[in-house]
Amino acid sequence: MSASARRGAGATLTLICLLFAGGCELQDRDLTLAHATEEPAPSIAETVRSTLAASGISITIEESADPSAILAAVSEGRVDLAIIEEPEQPKAGATTLAPLYPSVLHVMHNRSGDPGNFAELMRGANVYAGPAGGAAYRLLMQLASDFDLRTGEFELLDNPWTVTPDVWFVFGGLLSSENTAALAGYRLFSFATDGDIEGGTVADGIALRHHHVRPFLLPKGVYSNLTDDAVLTLAIRTVLVANESFDAELAYDIASALFVNAQEISLDYPLVTRELNENVHVADLMLPIQEGARRFLERDRPGFIERNVEVIALYFTVFITLVSSAIAFYRYRQQVRKDRVDAFFGKLLDVRTKMTAVGADYRACREEVLDVQRQVLDLLINEQISADASLIAFISQSNQILDELSRQSER
Repeated sequence: MSASARRGAGATLTLICLLFAGGCELQDRDLTLAHATEEPAPSIAETVRSTLAASGISITIEESADPSAILAAVSEGRVDLAIIEEPEQPKAGATTLAPLYPSVLHVMHNRSGDPGNFAELMRGANVYAGPAGGAAYRLLMQLASDFDLRTGEFELLDNPWTVTPDVWFVFGGLLSSENTAALAGYRLFSFATDGDIEGGTVADGIALRHHHVRPFLLPKGVYSNLTDDAVLTLAIRTVLVANESFDAELAYDIASALFVNAQEISLDYPLVTRELNENVHVADLMLPIQEGARRFLERDRPGFIERNVEVIALYFTVFITLVSSAIAFYRYRQQVRKDRVDAFFGKLLDVRTKMTAVGADYRACREEVLDVQRQVLDLLINEQISADASLIAFISQSNQILDELSRQSER
């Protein structure tokens, strides 16, 4: 092969690589997915990995015991994806790819009696609220302030192994039978009390103040060895997040794989379908929806014209009515102007009749024609008649009569 041919082939290969580099990069890209150590996040992460693998997306999983560090890593672009509980406030640089499941708050105690309220439950208790900086830890600190619990009225434990907690205050998935068996002697605390009205519970009040949480009902029988009744607690939405600069096309593919396979994913954790469904209200998300995920959710939604077809039809009908009215009015004005000129034609005919009479006064007839012409000229100047074919015919006819009158006068 000649040198010029080799250069040509090389240039062609380079062009092909440039044209297809974007697609090849997405297909071969190995994404990192970070998550916390508490279940069900590790199990869900594995399920997400296998689900995305079927769509040709490779995932490497990283685990961290510091939830706040995971969100920071996403917002700074140090990891591609993360499974986190929604923060109290939006985080610059972080966006939501898909809501996954609700993390349920389990408040369990081994205290004697039945604490009448949250403050009574906490006073004098050793409390484990998960790792410092986690969702449960932060919420507990907020509730302590809300319920006027002073520093020292309860003790926060670094871990639940060196000292047995009097109160567990943790977010997570539904407890397994093995977990509940290990919690023998503990009882679930409910934020509902006798006499509560619908929408007026302590849990509703907490959700009103802290809008990243919402009431969550654990029905009677879910944990039969921890409570005899239904328990009202709180939940936080757990989401799959990515950096705001994450590729929109890849985000579309990830969202599509997760939402389409939601039922299969829920086989590993039944609460998945509470969040991972296409009816999600993106305005309720603490972190804004990623552009590619938004495109997927809105793919079947009607366009602007379809959404506003009735309004557009109304405006079009009004427009057509206005145009038709304007045309009708224009034609009416034209007809009125024509009728006015026709009236002056009648006067010319009267003059012509007088001209043929015996002993006609040609001078008077001439003055009458000139007067009619002045009247027509005034109407033309005031735009009460149009300079159209009727006017031209009138002028021609009146001038012809004037010429005849002049000839008759000379005889």
